Amino acid sequence: MFALGPRVRAGRLGAPPALARLDANGNLPFAIDFRSVYATLLDTWFGLDSERVLGHRFTPVPLLKA
Repeated sequence: MFALGPRVRAGRLGAPPALARLDANGNLPFAIDFRSVYATLLDTWFGLDSERVLGHRFTPVPLLKA
């Protein structure tokens, strides 16, 4: 996933993909759950309650500058 813009922190988040360690379906394991990214944007950018929108509380990621 790519995030671009002036309020986005520069750099990579999460561990680099483990190309030699695929899951049972042959897919790369993910380092950051996309729902955590959505929750971060909902809470910090849109000012919404991500738990109410997503139905669960997800750990925010340090994606946006303060």
